[in-house]
Amino acid sequence: MTEKPSAAAGRVRFGDSRPLDDGEVQELVERNWWGVLSTVGDTHPYAVPVVYGYDGEHFYIASRSGRKVEHIEARSGVCLNIVEVGRPGEHWTSVLVTGAAELVADAKGHLAAILALRRQAGITARNVDPRDLARMAAARVIRVCPSEITGRARTE
Repeated sequence: MTEKPSAAAGRVRFGDSRPLDDGEVQELVERNWWGVLSTVGDTHPYAVPVVYGYDGEHFYIASRSGRKVEHIEARSGVCLNIVEVGRPGEHWTSVLVTGAAELVADAKGHLAAILALRRQAGITARNVDPRDLARMAAARVIRVCPSEITGRARTE
């Protein structure tokens, strides 16, 4: 690819990335707690930053009603992008989670989401705060069931 000049970092090179192995993907997912969720609308994709929790199998996102929830109700396909960025063009690491999203309606699913979100945020107390339960009871809970999780990195 053609190199493109950058005032901030000298020259930015594109295409010099490598795939992450499963362990690196897991580490990136575990040390972060936010990403960008993309849903499919009628005519355009829709991408918004979200806080996520991961239980080793599913990703959980608490949300208010809105466009992303409407999109998921209509079409379940989603992509969650988790990114760490260093100096522009010199370092970045990214994980893409593609799969199907569903709205969780049962109390057991809400509790799983609360625990995953708290663990992801580093809240280690075993007791669930009643205020968390009240907020989660009012929230729309999205469960992302991954069909593929991949990662790439560019390190200088």
